Amino acid sequence: MAHFLDRAFGYTPSNVKVCNPLLAEALKTNSTLITLILWDNWIEDDGAKGMAEALAINSTLETLYLGDGLIEDNGTRALGRALMTNAALIFLNLNKNMIGDKGTKALARALRKNSILTTLRLKNNSIGDKGAEALAEALRINSALVNLDLSRLYWGLRSSSAG
Repeated sequence: MAHFLDRAFGYTPSNVKVCNPLLAEALKTNSTLITLILWDNWIEDDGAKGMAEALAINSTLETLYLGDGLIEDNGTRALGRALMTNAALIFLNLNKNMIGDKGTKALARALRKNSILTTLRLKNNSIGDKGAEALAEALRINSALVNLDLSRLYWGLRSSSAG
């Protein structure tokens, strides 16, 4: 869909912000869409917040790709809040954004409560030790998540024996 939007409507980074609120608003009332791919659409925190508002209401969307964007911790926190109540989304791709420890901690809090999400992709973000530790703690509680992609994060986890 992202490449369709790019080619058909000429969306560029400056006007994607116009498109995303319209999609988020439509998702609030849509009852048929199960997959939404917004890969490589330069979605920023405000766009992620709009998607989060829609996810809090939408009961049919199962797959959401928001990868290769500009989502940082604030947008990720909003998505985390939405995941606490959303009962439909099973696949969330946030690969190649700018998510750090604070955003990852918000996702980890959501994973403690969410029993629907089975796949979370966080490849190639800015997640450090604190974010990784929060995810590890959440995984001790969450029994739904079966696929977690943390490739290319370049963290330096300390060993448990380190002082």
